[in-house]
Amino acid sequence: MPGKIEEQLKEFSLLKQSLLSKEKDIIEKNCGYFGRKEKFIVFLSVSDGKTRASVYSASANTLEASIKMVQQLCNKNHQRSRIIGARLEAVISPESMSLDEFFVLSTKTKKNYLRKGISFDEQFNLAFMEQEVLSNAFILKSNKKQQDVISLKNVNAYAKAHRGFNYPIQEQHVKQIILFDTIGFFCGSDEVIELESGGLNHGRRKLPQADADTVFQVIESSSRFLAGEVKENGAFTYGYFTHFYKEIKWYNMLRHASTIYSMIEAYTLTKSDDLKNSIDRAIGYLIDEGIVLKSHRTYGTAAYVVDEKNDNEIKLGANGVALLALCKYTSVFEDTSYMHVMKALGRGIQSMQEKDGRFIHILHAEDLQVKEAFRIIYYDGEAAFALMRLYALDRDESWLNTVIRTFDYFIENDYWKHHDHWLSYCTNELTKYLPEDKYYLFGLRNVERKLEFIYHRETTYPTFLELLMAAHHMIGMIKQQGKEHLLEGFPTDRVYETIEKRALYQMNGYFFPETAMHMKYPDKIEGAFFIRHHSFRTRIDDIEHYLSGYYHYYTEYLGEESPVQQQKEMIRSD
Repeated sequence: MPGKIEEQLKEFSLLKQSLLSKEKDIIEKNCGYFGRKEKFIVFLSVSDGKTRASVYSASANTLEASIKMVQQLCNKNHQRSRIIGARLEAVISPESMSLDEFFVLSTKTKKNYLRKGISFDEQFNLAFMEQEVLSNAFILKSNKKQQDVISLKNVNAYAKAHRGFNYPIQEQHVKQIILFDTIGFFCGSDEVIELESGGLNHGRRKLPQADADTVFQVIESSSRFLAGEVKENGAFTYGYFTHFYKEIKWYNMLRHASTIYSMIEAYTLTKSDDLKNSIDRAIGYLIDEGIVLKSHRTYGTAAYVVDEKNDNEIKLGANGVALLALCKYTSVFEDTSYMHVMKALGRGIQSMQEKDGRFIHILHAEDLQVKEAFRIIYYDGEAAFALMRLYALDRDESWLNTVIRTFDYFIENDYWKHHDHWLSYCTNELTKYLPEDKYYLFGLRNVERKLEFIYHRETTYPTFLELLMAAHHMIGMIKQQGKEHLLEGFPTDRVYETIEKRALYQMNGYFFPETAMHMKYPDKIEGAFFIRHHSFRTRIDDIEHYLSGYYHYYTEYLGEESPVQQQKEMIRSD
């Protein structure tokens, strides 16, 4: 039988001392809310790493007494499993409001972005931390009403299973809501980590910046997660809504292919044999189950990715990312065995180009007739980027000429207004061979007017970091070409400020142990990424975009030639 928490976690004593050191801050932030006599409400969350954390709470007139009480409650009641991690937190900044006021606030807040704990009573006997509230879907976006609702069904199911409540909370008992933040620390096997308190970073470990060690960790762990999601036949498990670990029963061959691309990027850093084996299986599935050859009257034998799960569609973007994945595989592993498939995919892309340079987006697989002329902007950049990567391998001028025609169309039709990262990637490839001002200006405009939106965005939308890193690469290329005049009036410094802010902020979409422990099966998702406002969704393409952004941040921004490193060297020399 597992022992007491202080026996299982060797750093638990330091965890307690760390919270005690915050006593003054707790008193100040509570601003006399509990009257003349101070009251300290403490939560202790304990995790076995495999199941949703159990949470104990206690209150007393001193912080030390509250911690002692909650420790005793844990030792008395937590007998079922070994403890490998714990969070110790105290309530701060309580704010009372009526139910109507709460629903107004909740309804206007993006799903799962009300980063507050909730108490249903003034004594905090019915209080739940933010992580408990959100990971168990206490607040539902209702389709039947204009405002959110509290699901007492979810509240009571959780409270009984993980808080030891003997009696359900009844609707008539909820007269008001008290929102609160917490201040606290996480203790793993060998360290104590301070947690962010309040705001959109709440509950995640404090990080001064997205440093190289942390970024490499998230690249390694998220690519390892993806490798583990590749089945024996090469298909991925598509994804999960992780708070209840509900599998997403769908498939998309485009996302299958683009995820492979990001895994190969990660492999260049981790050199993991398991990752390589998963990449090989996933490519085998793509070729065997996704790619078909068709005879085209103009381009001869052309290859297309057919998405059977989506009405047997041929998507321009699927051809693009499949070609990208195979080009990346060829260059990284120095294996040319897929060149015939790659060229056929390139011809498939060419067959979808109109005379004016634009691409057709969707075809019917059976007869190659147009289904949709346009669906989503990503497809254009994916296709053009892929042709440039193929051109880099075989120097067939037809690929380059196709991209030149489509870029003429992009420029004429102000495609930079879409601010798509794939367009920036493609611009960077094109200017390697044709460093013309018009292409650089297109690429700069593609990011410039999106900068402030990205800087202030509350979601961890991962393609933003990809767009920023493509801009960083472009700025470097412009300087190397001696074309600094193109950067006159361009907010270069703001690009770097936004890169550093987003690289750190997107860590809020990563399952650190202290975040994963409140989900249904922590060990199955720890080290992966998620999208908070989509019910903590972890889908292969979500991880792909986080992974690619951090890959470029690690290799191009944190390297010896990066602006960050140059600034550090200047400080050292002073």
